[in-house]
Amino acid sequence: MRRHPFEPISEAVTLMETAAKRRLGDICVERGLISEEQLQQALVHQSESGTKLGEVLVELGFVTRVGLAGVLSEQWNDLRLSQSAQAPAESSLGLREQVRALTAELAERDKRIAQQDATIAALLAQLGGNAAA
Repeated sequence: MRRHPFEPISEAVTLMETAAKRRLGDICVERGLISEEQLQQALVHQSESGTKLGEVLVELGFVTRVGLAGVLSEQWNDLRLSQSAQAPAESSLGLREQVRALTAELAERDKRIAQQDATIAALLAQLGGNAAA
């Protein structure tokens, strides 16, 4: 039986919708990383700022960047598993590379933040020493 030319696109959209049902905030609550109240607070902040929810959760100190990377990995894994029954293995390689790249980017941001924190602490120490003199 011959498939309709748009059938693969239709299947991909259905897969994306299924994966989208496991939203980032829901996964964080399921894992016990944040409470439902923290999720609601983050969603309000997100709607006001327009920032991605993951970044808001990190900014508010509710999750670490490493924790966020783990949740994003789980979300991508859900998508990969749902695709594996219908899509060739090459698609999972692309997802794996995207997760690796995101994890590397988040680790680099954490390094920059740590360097900035150290610089700020040193400047504050200098200011504190000058005020005592």
